[in-house]
Amino acid sequence: MEVKDIRAAGSDVKVAQFAASETATYTMFAGGGLNWADREIKAGNHALLPCEEYTTPDLKGLTCEWAPIPSQRGDILSLLVEPQDHTRQETFTVLARQLLTALGARDGSSRPVPDDVVITDDVADYLGGKGWADVVLNSDYRRYDDVLRLTLDCTPEQIEEIEALLTSAKGRGEVYFGLHRQSHALMACLVPTGAPGAPLHFLDGMSGGYRAAAALLEAQKHTHQLRRSEHQKSA
Repeated sequence: MEVKDIRAAGSDVKVAQFAASETATYTMFAGGGLNWADREIKAGNHALLPCEEYTTPDLKGLTCEWAPIPSQRGDILSLLVEPQDHTRQETFTVLARQLLTALGARDGSSRPVPDDVVITDDVADYLGGKGWADVVLNSDYRRYDDVLRLTLDCTPEQIEEIEALLTSAKGRGEVYFGLHRQSHALMACLVPTGAPGAPLHFLDGMSGGYRAAAALLEAQKHTHQLRRSEHQKSA
């Protein structure tokens, strides 16, 4: 599958990079192309040819050595928000900004990784001498790959506010969403080869996390598709 195939089908693949710090950069995707490709592959319309050389995934550098991180504000929120129409990006951008502001994701107040962690000398060596502040900066608790993905430490009031906001947006036909609350976050790390002092830190919820939120999002999509199909049959 090539990008031209995705564009011919009416979707796109737009790529941008977000610099979390001087040493950590995360890639973001928009345009609906990744989701379209995922659906096509699952439907059997495209297949990856088997390759003996890559039958076992290369997980070199991937570690998960950190203890679960407890919420300091109420709940660790796992949130997924997907545009119903990826061509209406401006509408989704306005909503995303509202969400990020309400949840404190723009100013860092809901970042699940606390600032005041005391680390041992061994951990300092693992971090390349940069200290815990570098872990905080490099933590990937917000990303976008055709779906806005957030792992945040939120108050109950914040969660109620954004759930009401998203319910309204869903009713207007703008988004699908799924959210899940839990008491702790989990952090896994990827240490790029040759750069032990620049690990990337990926955040998820400990009790279901993105997986649980995704199940709710997919249920919304399924219900919407059924209703649309029934409406077309009755028309």
